[in-house]
Amino acid sequence: MITVLLILLILTLLLKLRLKLQLEDDRKTAFFGLGRSGLSYDFISKGMSLCLFGKMIKKLSSETKTDKKSKVKKTSQKKDKSKVKQKRVRPLKDFLALIPKSSQALYNYSISLLKSIIVEELEGKVTAGFDSPDITGQLFGYYQAAYYAVPSVVGRVQYQPNWTEASFDANLRASVAIPLYKIIYRSIILFFSLPLRDILKITIGRKERSHDG
Repeated sequence: MITVLLILLILTLLLKLRLKLQLEDDRKTAFFGLGRSGLSYDFISKGMSLCLFGKMIKKLSSETKTDKKSKVKKTSQKKDKSKVKQKRVRPLKDFLALIPKSSQALYNYSISLLKSIIVEELEGKVTAGFDSPDITGQLFGYYQAAYYAVPSVVGRVQYQPNWTEASFDANLRASVAIPLYKIIYRSIILFFSLPLRDILKITIGRKERSHDG
């Protein structure tokens, strides 16, 4: 039994957190999930579906969103009425004091995750523009800078600026992924690199002093 659990754990850690985008004439979808299981959104039908091992198993409707919001409001109102505990304050200076202590750890974490990204697929052509040609020129300049920085990646996508009007037309297939074990490993390092004692104090908060005579 332990061996089976270890095998399942290793197989799970080897899965990749994946973001996939497909923008074509007959299909415009976005997928986000673990491996081939996750959520898929269709830009044409504006519907979301749940996929399992690459197959759609359920469509998620958004008709009951208003009902859910009203239920959440009712429950929150009940909680507000039942609250009689003493208020706790979290001064802004305590949050500001965390910035220099946490900035280096967060920077290293973000850089390590960016280096772990695997470009599985990237090819296509994008034609886009804004009402103002100046903004279109800035976007085209950013594209050129990124192209000369990493031509092997950015060069797979051709960008054609539209100088006359605001428009967006894309024929694009892209897929990027990060192995799950790298996310967990880097998150553990980040956890022990942060000032946990200070974060815990801010999370709990300080008791508000009463101003009664």
